[in-house]
Amino acid sequence: LQLYTENRGLSWCIGGQWGWRNATTLPNILKMFNPKLVGYSYRDSYSFHWDSQFNNAEIGAVSKELPHMAAQMVTRIRTDPRVNFRRDWKMLTITIGGNDICAYVCTLKDPESLPMRHRRSLLKMLRYLRDNLPRTLVNIVSVPDVSTVVSVKKKPMICWILHHAECPCWVGPLYNSTKESRARWARIQTQYRKVEEEVAMLDEFRGLDEFAVVHQPWTRNLSLMKGNEVDYTLLSYDCFHMSQKGHSQAAVAYWNNLLEPPGKKSTGWKPGIDVFRCPSREAPYIYTYDNS
Repeated sequence: LQLYTENRGLSWCIGGQWGWRNATTLPNILKMFNPKLVGYSYRDSYSFHWDSQFNNAEIGAVSKELPHMAAQMVTRIRTDPRVNFRRDWKMLTITIGGNDICAYVCTLKDPESLPMRHRRSLLKMLRYLRDNLPRTLVNIVSVPDVSTVVSVKKKPMICWILHHAECPCWVGPLYNSTKESRARWARIQTQYRKVEEEVAMLDEFRGLDEFAVVHQPWTRNLSLMKGNEVDYTLLSYDCFHMSQKGHSQAAVAYWNNLLEPPGKKSTGWKPGIDVFRCPSREAPYIYTYDNS
């Protein structure tokens, strides 16, 4: 039942529960630079709860819902009395695709159309944000390769059982999962993630004074291995979602990406906080494609 509890306050990209020493998240790191930061989730909650704040992500969401969720989020920000809508800078994290690749792709009549569908959703969302949310940096973070978790050998039995429900396109008999079908979904997943990188670099989102889009690639070569064994401490009870430790490592990897110039960004994560970047005198800012 704990899987139905949404620990939004501990989310790697928008959780702000406690402080960075107890919960290493991007907002808790940013609060060290700006104590007046607002919008991060306070604690366990669902998207319609006040504690969720500007975290408008929906459980089970797929790419086609991005424009709708973006519009809801803009309304929340616009109507929040703490926000100077025209003057305050906003930073968004867009990460979606796990449900598309795990449970949606195999229901389509033309599964190979999924990357193009995703492209249309991304473009519609980004154009809406560009035109309706001033002073905004959008970071697109691709979901990790699904096979990283569902294809793990010798995983606990409870994980095997839950993966049948969480990722039925890849695991189990519901959609006649086979080695060949998994290879097909993997190819589509590669294209899906490639679309995100391509869209982030489109000319229509470049050279703008108050809007930027950047693809942050820290999930590209994500590994769960610790030596020759899977480090299950990075994963939750279902071996699919991240544990708090996993969220902390994700937050550090994300933070490092923000301070790394395009073309030189890390494409994985390091155990613990062995690498924790800080703004430099030469570049005391978050990198975009235009300022690097």
